[in-house]
Amino acid sequence: MRRLAKAERKLASPDRAQSASGVREIQDLERRRAERSETQSLAARLAETSSLALSRGEEVRSETVRLAVPQYDEHGARIVRHGLPVYRQETHARVRVASRGGLQLAFERGDLDGGRIKADRLHDTGAAYRLAFETASALTTPVRNLAPISGRLALSASAGPQDAVFAAGEILRIFRADLTAGQIAVVDNICGLEATVRATALWLRADTRSVRRILVEALTLATESRATSRTAAA
Repeated sequence: MRRLAKAERKLASPDRAQSASGVREIQDLERRRAERSETQSLAARLAETSSLALSRGEEVRSETVRLAVPQYDEHGARIVRHGLPVYRQETHARVRVASRGGLQLAFERGDLDGGRIKADRLHDTGAAYRLAFETASALTTPVRNLAPISGRLALSASAGPQDAVFAAGEILRIFRADLTAGQIAVVDNICGLEATVRATALWLRADTRSVRRILVEALTLATESRATSRTAAA
């Protein structure tokens, strides 16, 4: 309240510079208030989701994630150093219904079977894709709860937030190297966003069986691309 009162006094000042400074401070206070409200609302929704999922016998996991939050200057512009956006890391906890994720459901229902690579390897590739997808999403969104850097991602253990974000983008580039646009759309939805095969089929206006086939083909190519990259690096 003291900061708000101070900002309002600046806003009422006849000096244009002081008045503009007051406007920026009020906008910053409003942004912080909105973030706090969003965090509290999200925490309440997560607690309710966890309780309902557990009562249905679902598998619920609590994960600690590091968020890559873009930094802004006093004018509200993104801070850029050496041509790259600057991020800071924040650690938060989240709840995930593991048994309802699109990749996990596909694995349990046998949707990953029938390819030239075993289903468990495809599942591992899909899980790695999800972690890289989540981390790299910090590049495209400033929303705090949409840009998680998982503490389980190996590259984030020693790298800073900028390095982790761009390294995850490189991992995605390797996974997607031999994929078509349609295959990327399927993998992004099922592995990255954890949508089900059925929901993805509805979104793409495609046949469910076709989406299952595309998913297996895409994860197979992604697995082979990663293996080739590792061999070349060795």
